[in-house]
Amino acid sequence: MKKIPLIIIAGATAVGKSDVALALAKEIDGEIISADSLQVYRYFDIGSAKPSPDTLAEVTHHLINVVDPGEPFTAGHFNELAYEAAVDIHSRGKRVIICGGTGLYIKALIQNFACGTPADLEVRERLRDEFPEGDTSAIYERLKEVDPKSAEGIHPGDRYRIERALEVYYSSGERLSDIHSKQDHESRFDYRYFILNRDRELLYKRIGERVMAMIEAGLREETQKILDMGYAETLKPFQTIGYAEMLSHIKGEIDLEEAIELIARNTRRFAKRQLIWFRGVDEGEWVELSENSKAEQVTLDIKGLLGASLL
Repeated sequence: MKKIPLIIIAGATAVGKSDVALALAKEIDGEIISADSLQVYRYFDIGSAKPSPDTLAEVTHHLINVVDPGEPFTAGHFNELAYEAAVDIHSRGKRVIICGGTGLYIKALIQNFACGTPADLEVRERLRDEFPEGDTSAIYERLKEVDPKSAEGIHPGDRYRIERALEVYYSSGERLSDIHSKQDHESRFDYRYFILNRDRELLYKRIGERVMAMIEAGLREETQKILDMGYAETLKPFQTIGYAEMLSHIKGEIDLEEAIELIARNTRRFAKRQLIWFRGVDEGEWVELSENSKAEQVTLDIKGLLGASLL
């Protein structure tokens, strides 16, 4: 089977991926598949930095607003839906561009991860009884005991992914890392993997600016609105950076200023983890951006690096 040409624009949060991907899509007649684990959820717009309606009108985007907040969504689900989108885009003579900072989703697509073991609600409830919400250190230690390889790729505070890995182990008897290693990972794509990067100080400055822009755009009000729709605060998207801190503020646990500081701090820490992940991508091609880098020029630079098969 002929491989589908694929261009990946990845990097840490706030580095400028979306602007570059948008400019590239315009330049080479492409469509964008979002590789963002929060943008797949409906209603979580501001905190996930979803493209604006104007941007969506300019260039077609895929895998945004595809599931409700209470629905399960894994890297395997992303692989299936993103592959369907890529086939569709390619069949119409358009270029396929992946844009996002969820490295696991990108890996799932290019290495063809299956959805895997179905959810086991009974096991999940037992885990939540044994390890109540709050401090995740104990449940993370359990994961390190039963599946240390999976634990290496999961942040100690990522309750959802820790639970999911343990759920797979206790319901199937197999470690999630072993299941992934046995799958057929032959890529269906002819791809180039570009990782955008900026000086750490500049990246942190951009993160601070983004956080304030989200607050001004109404992040608190959006969080309250989703709660008022009846969605439980324990759902996965509410545990993500921005919404988790806003929940604490809404519940009166912290004031708004502290919530803003925590969002900025946690986002910086998240960016560090993303960079660690992307440094482990052997085929990644790093593109250094300066404070004055313009998306249009970065696009031309990337276009110059692409082979004829991808253009």
